[in-house]
Amino acid sequence: MRRRWRLLLLAASSGALLGWTFSPYGGPVLPFVAFAPLAVALAAPRHDRSSRRPATLTPMALGFATAAVAHGVGLYWMVPALSWRTPLAVPIYLLVLTLIGVVAGAACQAAVFIHGRARWPLPLALACCWTGFEWAAARVPGVPYAWLNAGQSLVWHPSLAAGAEVLGARFMAFWTVMVGAAVAASMASRGTTRARIAMVVVALVGVPAIGGAVRQLGLEAEESGAGNAVLRGESEVLRVAAVQAGRPQGGLEALLGPLEELHAADSLDLVAFPERHLPALLRDPVTERPTRTGARVAGFARLLGLPVVIGALDAEALTADTHDTLWYNAAFLQRPDGTLSAPYRKERLVPGVEGTGWAGSTLGALNRGYAAGRGSQPLVLVDDATSSPSGGRPSAPTVAPVGVVICYDSAFEATARELIGLGAGWLLVISNDDWLDPQRPFRTTWAYWQHATHARLRAVEHRVPVVQVATTGYTFAVSAAGRVDRQALGPGEQGVAIAEVTPSPGGSLYTRTGDLLGLACFTIFALATAWRAIGRPLDRLA
Repeated sequence: MRRRWRLLLLAASSGALLGWTFSPYGGPVLPFVAFAPLAVALAAPRHDRSSRRPATLTPMALGFATAAVAHGVGLYWMVPALSWRTPLAVPIYLLVLTLIGVVAGAACQAAVFIHGRARWPLPLALACCWTGFEWAAARVPGVPYAWLNAGQSLVWHPSLAAGAEVLGARFMAFWTVMVGAAVAASMASRGTTRARIAMVVVALVGVPAIGGAVRQLGLEAEESGAGNAVLRGESEVLRVAAVQAGRPQGGLEALLGPLEELHAADSLDLVAFPERHLPALLRDPVTERPTRTGARVAGFARLLGLPVVIGALDAEALTADTHDTLWYNAAFLQRPDGTLSAPYRKERLVPGVEGTGWAGSTLGALNRGYAAGRGSQPLVLVDDATSSPSGGRPSAPTVAPVGVVICYDSAFEATARELIGLGAGWLLVISNDDWLDPQRPFRTTWAYWQHATHARLRAVEHRVPVVQVATTGYTFAVSAAGRVDRQALGPGEQGVAIAEVTPSPGGSLYTRTGDLLGLACFTIFALATAWRAIGRPLDRLA
């Protein structure tokens, strides 16, 4: 019994360490050792030598404990941030932990099975199955979950995240899980074996880290060269005014004067507002003519003389003579000549919050019943390189369309990859996080930092600049090399951050190949689970 408690404590310790990496304080070392306690527990003998009776907890229980604790720590903010809006906050929180724990437990069960039957090293088996579990969790129909993945905090240290441009975000999960389990194997060994495993651990950490550092130096040199080209007039940088509006939302007219002053001083190219900044329709779903709110936005862009990206609602009338309508959480680009772009409609809806049906009504009318967008295109700032009506420098050319993604979209690599593949030279992440409400007690949580992590991850993964503009924070710009603009606005601040963007069309190797590593790991995980399920009845028959 004591041994079971010790192993459970080891698994929970891994969960606590992993959960801490989802905070601003995790640092670059913790992700590499977080899985070591779990690997020690999984490597323990499953039976007494004197009998075949189980002597320890199953890998399923150990994996469940690790994942439940990790995501319990990482998602703690769901309770203080959502409780004031719905009594279901705590049940939803517990349900998420349970579901994630079950699938993670299955991943650990499959890893131990592969280790025992196929004789794979446990670090490799665990890395494959855990990465496969995260890949699968992000693709569950109706409730996709891609929020807290192992190793993704390394993106705050760009040289350690360089492998993401080759194999995607799954590379960091695979890498950190394997290193952590290898550290455990080294600690459990003795003599020559320990020395050999230690050398393997050094190589596992050192080779990608050194390669990433060299790559980072090259990227920063390229960015310095691009900056010099801008100064010489050989290249152009986009200047984006990202408005962190705070609460209450709206108030376009009040921002006209300050933005005109910024435009006169900095020659802006674009103004960007957060997700659902105007919770109203900009165009009639039947006639497609501007609504009263749409006319306001058009007038604002005309007076400012700049294109404006703004979050609003969109609707699609299924029939012309009924009230059957699909509602979307959308973003539009309003040009100063009066033309309104086709909408980008949010493709990834937050499970239990934005979907249709009873679950979508838990957080109020503004979040109820959204449909998922399909077939979105990058937004073109202007139709041609004409001069700004306000007398500023020429507007951005059509060669640098922007891929707009809305809030939870940024957690999914496929959304950004699709937009970049369609020609987007940079990404704009708009989010409405006023439900966190930093003015209330205990509302300034890790959730802000976690959201910013995804924006940085998309920049490194696809090697394109990313600007994130949020209602209450963070608002910032990150370059294709992973460097963050120093003018970031933190939680609770109100203001305008001027982000400079040098578009990088083309993307990375990962943009062209997709998530091959995640798919391969999921295949291994699924085959091992099926093999174990089929093999156990056959063993009993024998």
